[in-house]
Amino acid sequence: MEILRETIRSLLSNKLRTFLSMLGIIIGITSVIAVISLGQGTTQNLTESVSSLGSNVLIITPGKTTIRSGSSSSSNSLNVEDANNIKNSAPSVKSTAPVLQQGFLLKNEDLNINSTLLASNNDIVSILNLELSDGRFYNTEDFEEKRNVMVIGFEIANELYPNENPIGKNISVMQNISNTLTRKVNFEIIGVMKETGSKLLYNIDTTVLIPFSTGDARLFQSNGEVAQILASAKSQEMSKPAQIEIDTLLYNKFGSESFNIMSQDAILEVIGNVTGIMSFILVAIAAISLVVGGIGIMNIMLVSVSERTKEIGIKMAIGASRKRILFEFMFESIAITFIAGIIGIIFGILLSNGIASLAKEYNLSALISFQSILSSFGISVAVGLFFGIYPANKASKLSPIEALRYE
Repeated sequence: MEILRETIRSLLSNKLRTFLSMLGIIIGITSVIAVISLGQGTTQNLTESVSSLGSNVLIITPGKTTIRSGSSSSSNSLNVEDANNIKNSAPSVKSTAPVLQQGFLLKNEDLNINSTLLASNNDIVSILNLELSDGRFYNTEDFEEKRNVMVIGFEIANELYPNENPIGKNISVMQNISNTLTRKVNFEIIGVMKETGSKLLYNIDTTVLIPFSTGDARLFQSNGEVAQILASAKSQEMSKPAQIEIDTLLYNKFGSESFNIMSQDAILEVIGNVTGIMSFILVAIAAISLVVGGIGIMNIMLVSVSERTKEIGIKMAIGASRKRILFEFMFESIAITFIAGIIGIIFGILLSNGIASLAKEYNLSALISFQSILSSFGISVAVGLFFGIYPANKASKLSPIEALRYE
């Protein structure tokens, strides 16, 4: 208790200096907590988004991209026939959905919103497990007649039709033909999807669906070529055989591996690697603040030893042991980082939650774990212990006679 009283007296005797010595630790711990919690929360969101479909979904894209004059193109392209061939010839495949995808501006009178437009067939509904809150999905007649019909996401419905039912209303897709020319294509809204969030690589709430035939003819003019093909295996256990069957079919067609087949497990691995690397880099940068803060604490403690040299001599003269002096200064150093660590943890939680709430639309969220708090707190105490050893050791080795003579 006596050491605790001495520590409190010393820290309160120069409040500004104590606060400045804490500042580096506070900033470092705040940064570490924020980075870890945001990284873990975002990784969990992305993982849940991909895992929500089950592990039987496969994404097939053209591969071996070549770059010429600033533009990229694939040596071979996938088309609607490939999607049909996979569905009909691969025994383990349940359904396939050819996909054309592009960002467009949607407009309703004076209101507009940026959206991802997907042109596909009916199988995309089952593959992505989509549900409607109102209306219907497009049907065979819509495909055959290339009707301008559209199913819109929940957020788009709220933004463009805040106080009315959008079913049966017209919506305009604005397509840039050139720098000065914009074409408007009108669609009838036939369905509104339930609030869903992200699934696979799409934010369903800001996505619109149209029949593939309509998208190909009215907007993309792709002549049957597709950006990707989504496929689902008949069960989770048949996912690997389905991938092998698709690989064989496409290899027989192209004669080379100019395509990519990505499973859910592969996507999750990529997500884990990317977020892991980014979190490591950010935590390493934040750790620099802790080192700088630790050096600041050591410097302050050395100044404190110098200022209190005569006091140390008096304590030794009346019987204080070197061990007592060592513990006193080490306890003071640890107390600084202990308090700074608690403040840093509080600020880190507030900062990570604040950033997550402001960037919610970007699928950013914070996951505050006990492990991250405990590790950050342990780091702060370890910094105080490490950088407090030298000043404390120096104080304990002072000669009582020389300390009493010190002015």
